[in-house]
Amino acid sequence: MDRLYGTLFTFGENVYLAPFLMPSTDRLKVMRPGLHLGTMKKGRFEPSHSLALFLRKEDVKNSHDYPSDSKEIKDFTSGLSLTASLDNGWYLILTDGCSLGWAKSDGRRLKNHYPKGLRINYAD
Repeated sequence: MDRLYGTLFTFGENVYLAPFLMPSTDRLKVMRPGLHLGTMKKGRFEPSHSLALFLRKEDVKNSHDYPSDSKEIKDFTSGLSLTASLDNGWYLILTDGCSLGWAKSDGRRLKNHYPKGLRINYAD
């Protein structure tokens, strides 16, 4: 992938990617010192929502695209899991080709990893 290059570094459990030409932030307080790629949890990598929004379908191995007016997108943005027979692993969820967030498949369901603060409570 041509767009994802720079200097990788960790800040606690968080993994960031900073541009090669980024000046030193050693004596500065910064909120996010680059693109937040994800977090290391219990020896495994968990991708961030920022990374999901940065990536495109052609950048990832696993993705699943739904029409923007589908029940699945409404459920996903509400924080619900989706039913899907897919291989195990992380999936970039897209709507009409645009990145929306992450879901993790167990082979039968896609567990939602859409941020809680962005979820929509649809009044039915």
